[in-house]
Amino acid sequence: MKKTAILIDGGFFFAKVGFFIRKYFRNQNVTADHLIDLMWKMVKFHTEIERGQHTGREPHELYRIYYYDSPPLDKQVKLPHPEIGQTTPKDKNFKAEPMNKLRSEFHTKLKGTRKTALRMGKLQSTDWKLNDNTLKDLRNGRRKWEDLTNADWYYEVNQKGVDVKLGMDITILSYEKLVDVIVLIAGDSDFVPAAKQARIKGVDFILNPLKQEISEELSEHIDGIQSFSIGVGLAEVLKCQPDNNPEWWQEYQQKIENKRNTIRKKKTKHKKSP
Repeated sequence: MKKTAILIDGGFFFAKVGFFIRKYFRNQNVTADHLIDLMWKMVKFHTEIERGQHTGREPHELYRIYYYDSPPLDKQVKLPHPEIGQTTPKDKNFKAEPMNKLRSEFHTKLKGTRKTALRMGKLQSTDWKLNDNTLKDLRNGRRKWEDLTNADWYYEVNQKGVDVKLGMDITILSYEKLVDVIVLIAGDSDFVPAAKQARIKGVDFILNPLKQEISEELSEHIDGIQSFSIGVGLAEVLKCQPDNNPEWWQEYQQKIENKRNTIRKKKTKHKKSP
């Protein structure tokens, strides 16, 4: 049985989770336990569940889950602009943000989760930055500086040390021949040098971009793509349907119905055979 290590870029994973919660599950009470269940669904997607041309393959043995992240921002800062009728900007307390609280609780749960290693980096915050669209509008003259509001800004935060830890783990897993397969859940090209070394050592390197499109450059340096749907996963762990019946949910429901029809046909055929 092939040994598989699952490496998760926590910043990428949590950004995807946050997007789907805000857009499709805004009325659901998502807890850290739900996210643990979601993580294990991703793991089983790669180690147990048959997909496409992988039908009939042997299940893989999970070696370990590696989760890379930094603590959420917990500082209090002034907003860029005062509210209408006010002269002083209000304070923004990032520690009180629901998604930051959820992230901290999730990290705590991960520490007590079996076969899971939490690799924490440091958080490096800078300052308020203009959104790309706002900056473009200012340059093109479509908007004026005095028209800007707090919605036109975001607080830039960077993780420090996470990529180094991820690269080191890929190298050790490969060179020590601890695993046969590495699955990386990420969406950027920072891992490419480490992926090259893993493949040189004979490791099957799989990328899971969580349904995000990737560049041809990334495709060149991996052995395959197996993409998990965060939306479907959340719907299953929350035991509810997403808001507004999105296209990805309709496609999933159609796949389920097609599978049921195939099973029914096989059973009917079996009954008719002498």
